[in-house]
Amino acid sequence: MLGAAGAKVAIVVEPTEMRNINRRESPRIEIKLRCHVTSPALWLRSAMSTENISRSGLLVAWRSDGAVLPLPAIGQIVTVEVELPANHGFGQKCIHCQGSVARISVAEPDNPRVALQVNYMDFRSFHDRIRAIEAMQPVASSWMA
Repeated sequence: MLGAAGAKVAIVVEPTEMRNINRRESPRIEIKLRCHVTSPALWLRSAMSTENISRSGLLVAWRSDGAVLPLPAIGQIVTVEVELPANHGFGQKCIHCQGSVARISVAEPDNPRVALQVNYMDFRSFHDRIRAIEAMQPVASSWMA
């Protein structure tokens, strides 16, 4: 950039200004919905809640009824099923997402948040999913015995 006298002038961007830049590719909607997180690497299956959601990402409040849960690693693949409000004409549906952990925030130690970059998303019947998981539990338990 050239100054008034034609001399080159450097523009200094303060770090506080950089924090306000929105780098998201899709708008996020602030919404708290119950969600179920599974991950084979953590041997975790727990009900949590969303903080916000978009086409390409999801922010999850990583706590379950006051229980301390192990945090995933950056880059780890997790599956999240977000419960949608029931519609009496269609039954209860969920958003089935698979994503990788992009960021972990422990600014509030009692309320960690995990940001996911969504790789795959579709809509499914929520109750069919529950029945399939319940059918698998005896098999999984026998493997672990």
